[in-house]
Amino acid sequence: MDNNVLILIEQMKIIGSLMIIGVFEQRIKLFGKNLIDALSQIISKLILPIQLMTVIGSISRSDLISSGRFFLCTIIMYPLCIFLAGMVTKFLRLKEPQKSMHVLVTSFGNGGFIGLPLIISMFPKTAGKAAAAFMFIEAVVYWVFGPILASPEKKKKIDFKMVISPLTISIAIGIIIVLLNINLTGLVFWDTLTDVGNTSKYFASIYIGMNIGMMGLKRLKNNLKVLFAAPFKLIIFPVIAFILFGKTGILTGDLLVMFVVLFSTPSGMALPIVAQISGSDSEYASSGTIATTILCLFTMPFVIWLTTVI
Repeated sequence: MDNNVLILIEQMKIIGSLMIIGVFEQRIKLFGKNLIDALSQIISKLILPIQLMTVIGSISRSDLISSGRFFLCTIIMYPLCIFLAGMVTKFLRLKEPQKSMHVLVTSFGNGGFIGLPLIISMFPKTAGKAAAAFMFIEAVVYWVFGPILASPEKKKKIDFKMVISPLTISIAIGIIIVLLNINLTGLVFWDTLTDVGNTSKYFASIYIGMNIGMMGLKRLKNNLKVLFAAPFKLIIFPVIAFILFGKTGILTGDLLVMFVVLFSTPSGMALPIVAQISGSDSEYASSGTIATTILCLFTMPFVIWLTTVI
C-alpha cells in the first residue's frame, strides 16, 4: 500500500481517538459550553496561527515562490466546488435557507483544524508551501464570501476587513520571514513557538470531539438531506482536484498529495458561525459538519488510495 495512505491511516487513528476523548469529556460535563468555546478561540487565534507562522517561516524562498502554482489551483478549485455544489442543490430541490447552506457544507472544508495538521504530519519539511497558499484563500472564502453565499437574500456587501485575522496575519509574518531570508531555526524562542504550534492537531481534534458531543447526532434526523453533501465534499471533489491538476501535471509529488488532502477535509467547524452571521440555517450547517467530520476518518485514506490507482 502507498506510504502516504499508511501515514494518513495512522493520522486518522490519532484524530479519531482524540475526537472520542473530546466527545466523552463533553458527555460527562467535564467541560461546559463556555470552556469549549474558549478552547476554540485559543486554537483558532493562538495555536493555529503560531503553527502557520512557524511552518511557513521555515521554508526556503524558492519553496515559497514555487507555491504560486498551488495558490492559483486553489483559486480555481474553490469556485468550481461552489458551482458544482449549487448544481447539486437544484437536483435535491432544496429550499432556502437550507439551499444556500448546503452549498457551503458541500464546498467549504476544514483546512485549519484537520487539513493543516495532517499535511504537516505527512510532509513536515514542505507543508509550508501549501499552507501559505491554501490557508489565505480559505480565510478569504470563509469570512468574505461565505456570509454572502450563505445568505438566502444574497444581498450582503463584501467586507474585505474580515480577511484580517490572526490566521492571515501569521501567514503574512511567515512570508516576510522567508522573503527576508531570516533563519530562526535553533533559536529557543522559535523552537518553543514551533512546539506550541505542533499541539494544534491534538487540541483541535479534542475540540472537534467536544463540539460533536455538544451538537449531538439527533439533529441529523431533521436534516437528512445534508448527508448528500458527504460524497461530494469527501470523495468526488478531491478526485476532481486530482484529475484536473494531477493528471495534467500542473501539480506533482508532495504538492499534489497535499492539495488533494486539503480538499478532502470535512465541512468546516466555522460554518455554523457563518450561518448565524448570514441569517441562514445554523442547525443544517452543524448537521453537515458532524456527518462529514465523522465520515472523513474513513474517506480521506480512501481518497488518497484511490488517486494511486486512477
